[in-house]
This record gives sequence, structure tokens and C-alpha cells, in this order.
Amino acid sequence: MANYAVIQGIDVVNIIEWDGQTPYDSDGQLILADENAHIGGTYIDGVFSPLPGPTPEGLIESCKSIASQLLYETDWTTIADVADPTYTPYLMNQEEFKQYRAIIRGYAVNPVADPIWPTPPTEQWSS
Repeated sequence: MANYAVIQGIDVVNIIEWDGQTPYDSDGQLILADENAHIGGTYIDGVFSPLPGPTPEGLIESCKSIASQLLYETDWTTIADVADPTYTPYLMNQEEFKQYRAIIRGYAVNPVADPIWPTPPTEQWSS
């Protein structure tokens, strides 16, 4: 079995798994697919078009989205009583989370195409 592209005109409209011999009724030409064959791509002069890479705009949007998610996941660390030693247990390294969140917030407000994500702190709880 191998992957075949279903071609209509120059457009790749489907990718199927086929043995290459069993009768198969197709709405297009069947061409043995390579690593570049993908639905929505093209097949011109015997060559499949490669998948397009991410756009700079897409990378920036992804940065903003990831930063927002990371902030959401650590919002709980900003609650005042989480680090209040009068409650047991309490978060002993809230300051590390503040520093981490400051870097992440920078990416949420000013996203970039190639962020360097900091390692999140590990929670340290009192006993």
C-alpha cells in the first residue's frame, strides 16, 4: 500500500492509500504521492508543491496565543493568599512566578515571531 494523490487539473484534491493495482474509481488522476503531496497543493510538471511555511503574521499570532495561555495557566499564583505564610501550605516561590509571568506578559503585549520561552518555575510549597 502507498499514498496516492488524486489530481484534478493541477490541484491535489485528496490523498488516498492504494495498492496501485486494485481497480479504483477516482474523480481525477492518481499519482504516487511524495512528502510534498498535500490536499490543497498543486501538481505541476511532475512536481508536488511543498506545504507553505508559517507567515511572520502567523508566528506573531501564535506567540500571543501561547503567551495568553501560559498566563492563564499561572493566574492562580497571583492570588494574594496563595503566598501568605499565615495559610498552610503556602507558595514559597511566588516571586519566581512573578518574574516568569513578567517575561510572558511581554510576549502577550508585544508578540514576536521567534520568542525565547522561559522555563516555568516549579511550585515550592511550605509544609
